[in-house]
Amino acid sequence: MSRLSRVTSKLSPDRRVRTYKVEGQIFFASAGTFFDAVDLLEPVEQIVIDVSDAHFYDTSAVSALDRIVLKGRRHGHKVRIAGLNEASATMVERFASHRQDAAATPVGPHP
Repeated sequence: MSRLSRVTSKLSPDRRVRTYKVEGQIFFASAGTFFDAVDLLEPVEQIVIDVSDAHFYDTSAVSALDRIVLKGRRHGHKVRIAGLNEASATMVERFASHRQDAAATPVGPHP
């Protein structure tokens, strides 16, 4: 799976924001690895999931993203998704339950 997708992270200098850079293809075979790569217990204020170099292919991928957002919020983090391409954003809009939440952070195509 490491050839299909990769997740790296960087902590901001003030240690308040952890940004996860997701690259590659996220689908049923890589969704679990994607979910496991995000540390939802780290004591940061905000988690940014940068998917500008990734593509979500199926509902398994959207479900993994959904679980990250919802679990992150339960742990008190602000969770922001950045860089969704148009096709991935359409899938998230259609299938993600975190979008039903009134406090949902806006997601959409990266400008």
